[in-house]
Amino acid sequence: MEKKAKKKMQELTTYTQTFRVKDTDCDLNGYLMPGAFLRMVQQLSTDHCEAIGLNQEFYEKNNAIFLMAKMALQWERVPRCGEVITLTTRPENCKRATYKRVTTVQDEQGNALGMTDSRWVLVDPQARRIIRRPPEAFQNLPFGDDVDYQLDMTIERPQEVEQVGQAAAYYTFCDINGHLNNTRYADIACDALPLEQLRQNPVRRISISYHNEVPAGEHFQVQRGSTQNGWYVSGTREGKCCFEAELTL
Repeated sequence: MEKKAKKKMQELTTYTQTFRVKDTDCDLNGYLMPGAFLRMVQQLSTDHCEAIGLNQEFYEKNNAIFLMAKMALQWERVPRCGEVITLTTRPENCKRATYKRVTTVQDEQGNALGMTDSRWVLVDPQARRIIRRPPEAFQNLPFGDDVDYQLDMTIERPQEVEQVGQAAAYYTFCDINGHLNNTRYADIACDALPLEQLRQNPVRRISISYHNEVPAGEHFQVQRGSTQNGWYVSGTREGKCCFEAELTL
């Protein structure tokens, strides 16, 4: 039994699911939107964690939760409405207080479409501080020692930005942690771009850094500016930066 359990855990170092791109996942040209895709990735990652025992009860017992610090998404080809895509996620063990998780995407013919690269930290949910040394329960997870794939997560800051309005951690944008869900920042960043440009091309790359959480019900200002490769978008609340993103069409 012990050998079978160990083999099962080894098999779960990666996790794969198939998704159909729904109408509600797509933009006005029928391309899969970044935020909708990131919600697929989030569900896949959650299902993977639950398969190895990392459920809500586990997090509460160990007084620790995973929060995303930064991520990048890059497409070779953006999926269209109705396509069936296969996602495979590969997490990496903790290095310098950070967990890496890479998710690759293929079409039905097995062609590579794109990938996400995300970095996570463990946080004490009561103290709201990063846990530098993982608790014992997190030290023997069936994560890989090294995940070779990675994306550039640098974000170019423009010399000037302009205000483009407000956003908020609305009820429908929040998650079980009581704050704006990480995938919704991608929606907000896309909504900050000129619509006429989004009509012409889908978002092919987005990189987001998460600086300060936005609690449920709170509002923040959104700014944008042009960069060499596309657009910079950021959010500011009470004088502090909530997030920064760079998008390429």
